[in-house]
Amino acid sequence: MIFVSGKALAKSTLNDLAFKFDVPLMNWFVNTFILPNQTVQLIMQIFIVTAEILIGLSLIGGLFTTLSSGFSLILQVMFVCTTGLYLNTFWMIFAAIAVLIGGGRIFGLDYYAMPFLKKHWKNVKFVRKLYIYND
Repeated sequence: MIFVSGKALAKSTLNDLAFKFDVPLMNWFVNTFILPNQTVQLIMQIFIVTAEILIGLSLIGGLFTTLSSGFSLILQVMFVCTTGLYLNTFWMIFAAIAVLIGGGRIFGLDYYAMPFLKKHWKNVKFVRKLYIYND
């Protein structure tokens, strides 16, 4: 666990410091597969930006909040292991954990979408074989 900064340490403020886990396997993967190839860098950048936009829209609308906050946590862990997580954005980890437990079930689109999906999910043939009891 280290602190990294984009500026010289004497000139950096608290907002310039990032909290980073130094994971050798992640460093090897980034240095071997992502950084040497510009096409992979572009694909990863497009994927991450698109995922962040979709996660944000999903959380704002309250649709698939558990899935979105779980994927948000995965992205946060990835950021902590690669570039570091700035101290002024450290709150996002706790916000994702808070929403993970179903934050959109009352005031979001999950209120309407989840009963609909559960009703149709029970009628799928391979799911009916897996049910221990029928209600």
